[in-house]
Amino acid sequence: MKIYNSILRLRNVSFLVIVFAITGCNEEFLNIPPETFQTDGNFYKTEADFEQATIAVYSALQKYVTDAYIFEEVRSDNTMPDQLLDGGQLGGSRQFNFIDRFTMDSGAFWINVYWTLIYDAIKDINFTLSFLEGADLNEDFKKRTEAELKFFRAYFYFVAVRYWGDTPLVLEPITSPEQAFAITRTPANTVYESIISDANFAVSALPVSYSGSDVGRATQGAARMLLAKVYLTRQDYANAQSQLSSIIGSNQYSLLDDYAAVFDPSNKNHDESIFEAQFKEGPEGESSRFIYTFAPLDSRGVVVVGPDGGGGRNIPTNSIVNAYEPNDLRKDISVAYFDRNPSPVWYIKKYDNDSDPEFARTPDNWPIYRYADALLMQAEAINEQGYQTDTPFNLLNMVRTRAGLPALTPTDLPNQAAFRDAIAQERRVELAFENHRWFDLVRTGKAVEVMTAHGQEELANPTMPSSDIVGIEPESYIITADELLYPIPIRELEVSPNLQPQNPGY
Repeated sequence: MKIYNSILRLRNVSFLVIVFAITGCNEEFLNIPPETFQTDGNFYKTEADFEQATIAVYSALQKYVTDAYIFEEVRSDNTMPDQLLDGGQLGGSRQFNFIDRFTMDSGAFWINVYWTLIYDAIKDINFTLSFLEGADLNEDFKKRTEAELKFFRAYFYFVAVRYWGDTPLVLEPITSPEQAFAITRTPANTVYESIISDANFAVSALPVSYSGSDVGRATQGAARMLLAKVYLTRQDYANAQSQLSSIIGSNQYSLLDDYAAVFDPSNKNHDESIFEAQFKEGPEGESSRFIYTFAPLDSRGVVVVGPDGGGGRNIPTNSIVNAYEPNDLRKDISVAYFDRNPSPVWYIKKYDNDSDPEFARTPDNWPIYRYADALLMQAEAINEQGYQTDTPFNLLNMVRTRAGLPALTPTDLPNQAAFRDAIAQERRVELAFENHRWFDLVRTGKAVEVMTAHGQEELANPTMPSSDIVGIEPESYIITADELLYPIPIRELEVSPNLQPQNPGY
């Protein structure tokens, strides 16, 4: 599959061009074309060059999904870092606890990492788009490439605007220090307008499906899902419904009969998959290692079989474990129990597919958009425009029936508010540990309420006792509306004061 191909050459091209531009190096020897190294002068010429550049963006997606759970699950009531008392270990660094307990500050390591990761991806996209515009290429290839790149630019900006609110909107390459230091934060509404524009272009130009080695690339359905999520976030329910109707009516997707098959690495890019980040087990450097990151500390030989003992970075809370209804078939597929002494814990089972005792590398893809998500989003979008007893219930019950649960009726959910709560509950358990929970809480206005209650629950009856390494502080689990956004990394504010002001609360 082309998406698995390693792509390092383009990163060197774009990085060096920007460095040379910003530092103003114009010495004669720097103008000598390298014979064995790609530059903007000898790259970006052929379809193969632009194909390689586009595949590099899929590599950025791999990097993003590898650790995004920190901000999208650990921050929520779904998961927390491991607290292994015997030996005084933590799942991840101390920063994981700060993020989980709402005590982080603007110097947090992972905030810096993800700011850089997201804007590096956007920089590479802008750079490639700038060369694509005037390239002498087949027009169909050119349009599809532009659509793929704009899909990803919209995707990464959608992450950025939900992380930081007002955030720099950069749509052209930065080629001078004056340009770089002049960058300011763009109002979130303007960022959303750009996201919608890029995503609409992607819808217009991306294919409905792919075949052969191109399976796994972004499709029109993926772009529509992105748009639908943007519209739901902005409470534009009519436009969300329109995009979701196109997905559901396309006959491209369907629910799998078996929930476990959704996460089976031998069944990638299946009928329920709308878009997933691609990984491949093996020595090429394209494997994933989610189970090693998520498995409890000291779980080698029980949970994981390879050389690592488990990272313990994403442990299910009591809250999510107890959220499953009796007889919900998804529970035993999603979580399992590790009877560890002295601190037993639950762990995420969805990605438990390691088989190599020598290497901590696994074949699991990461689900980004799937059909069950689309069905629940459509039920929500319709309900938010007015309580109905037909279509929204049918959509909700398609997901519940697959999970072995009884259908809900208007007697069970007699009004709009009751149906809204049922959708939130269903989304939580159906999409658990797929990086939807925090964003769902924020966009529905429930984050402060739900996370305050979760904090009180953790203080009274903790999922596991807190390690002395990072003990409970007086401000732990106290969440305010300011903390619905993450801080701008302090490093960025120090280097570029035009990015001020910092988000409130930090």
